[in-house]
Amino acid sequence: MKDQYIAVMQRYLQALGDEDYAAIVALFTSTGRVLSPFLGDMAVRPFFERLGGASRRNVITPIDLFVSAGETNRATAFFRYDWTVQDGTLISFEVMDLFEFAPGSDRVQRLSLIYDTHPIRSTVGNKYEAVKPSA
Repeated sequence: MKDQYIAVMQRYLQALGDEDYAAIVALFTSTGRVLSPFLGDMAVRPFFERLGGASRRNVITPIDLFVSAGETNRATAFFRYDWTVQDGTLISFEVMDLFEFAPGSDRVQRLSLIYDTHPIRSTVGNKYEAVKPSA
């Protein structure tokens, strides 16, 4: 299963860089959730719709992929995110995305985004404010 987790994270990073949010959503279970420092706990589709609406361009530079050494269903992607938002502002930061997979599956059940928001907020504010989730 661990090789499958690596493959899912690689597809996720590629799709994030390609701004292919539908491909990202397809990696999740139907009840998948995203925990974001900016937006809180959200269902997958509204979260990625919001990200897509706030984004002009994504450049993803993978740093490393980690799979839990224990018998768990967790893995982590560590990468640099150069995010150009709709107003043209470039925000660059390192992030670790913690993937929790559904038991016995390669589908993501929960994704926790882990990064320091202080430098982003102090420089450019909350770039999600103008983008409202769909109903």
